[in-house]
Amino acid sequence: MAKSITTPKTYPSAPVVLPDRMSEQEPTPINGCAGCSELAAVRARARRGGDMTTVSDCNVLMRRHPEGH
Repeated sequence: MAKSITTPKTYPSAPVVLPDRMSEQEPTPINGCAGCSELAAVRARARRGGDMTTVSDCNVLMRRHPEGH
């Protein structure tokens, strides 16, 4: 059985286009929910410190909050 030899790709692939979520509004904490309140506090501290990665992480966690609100 003959081995098949493939020619390596020598040109770039098309760029990956990711969604721009900067225009989306940040999630707001639900009154009376300790989890939401803590995430909002962490997000505020992170924003004051210029840690936008943590701000983004808090937004994701608030959107995926296990309480489902």
